[in-house]
Amino acid sequence: MTDTAERDPLDIARDAIPDFRAVQAADAAVQQRLAELRAGTDRPPVDFATETFDAVLAGKPVPADIGRRAVDAERADEHRQAELQILLGVEARLRNHGENTVKAGADEGLRALRPVLAELVDRARPMADALRGVHDAQTAIDRGPDAVAAWSGMAAVVTRYAAIRNAQRVLSRMAIGEGFGTKHGTVGFGAVFHVWSEIENVTDVWPEWTPVRTDGQILRPPWPVPYPHKPFEVVHDREWVLWLLTAPKVRLWVPTVAELKESYLGQREAAQKRATAETPPVRTGEPRRVPRRHMDDEGELHVDFQTVEN
Repeated sequence: MTDTAERDPLDIARDAIPDFRAVQAADAAVQQRLAELRAGTDRPPVDFATETFDAVLAGKPVPADIGRRAVDAERADEHRQAELQILLGVEARLRNHGENTVKAGADEGLRALRPVLAELVDRARPMADALRGVHDAQTAIDRGPDAVAAWSGMAAVVTRYAAIRNAQRVLSRMAIGEGFGTKHGTVGFGAVFHVWSEIENVTDVWPEWTPVRTDGQILRPPWPVPYPHKPFEVVHDREWVLWLLTAPKVRLWVPTVAELKESYLGQREAAQKRATAETPPVRTGEPRRVPRRHMDDEGELHVDFQTVEN
């Protein structure tokens, strides 16, 4: 396993964004100095009058430097407050500059995630193949050492995959915001990001999908979802990752922001044209497989997929 495979994908992506680390270092320096200044204001001020009173009452002369020290203390406090206000302004500017830096360099960060995903997929595909038909630990044991190793290692694969997609979501959200305008109206971030950002050829995999349905029919997607009426709300769990790795038509990708928008809008328009055609298209996508949950004798919940016809 390489160092890349062990690093946080979001850190890898941020390393690829020009100036991001410089902004981060600048912010760290500002935060350190702000902490020092705030700690200085927590100390109680010197009571020069009490110090002088105690001195003369004890028969000692008036401290010769009491006036200078009092002035220096007052000036030091003024300087600290002035510096604090300046750095608070710098802090706000750095925050804004950092957001703009990420937004401008999001595509570079997204491109940096591509080899990270490819490395994981190369490692995980043999594991997924070994787990075809395996839905619980006992079945893996019965299948043999390869299946056992794959069953044990799949949890780390799922965690890594979710981390990659989280990094992709953070960068894409920074660049896209709440949504973007098209000739079809405003498209929200969630509508264009979920599934479309993971599968390059969504409508090849699910050719029956249309952006608008008028018949009220709930069309189940070929991938596993918690709620059939919300086909693009997927969960990055074992079911989802195994389906992605074993569905032969699926092309995984990490698109740039422009590529994501172009792909979504192009497939959307093509799907709408198919929906309005006189002859319904012949199904060519993946067979529909729905999750089937069952409990073994020991009370452990397992999930497998059952092929269904619409």
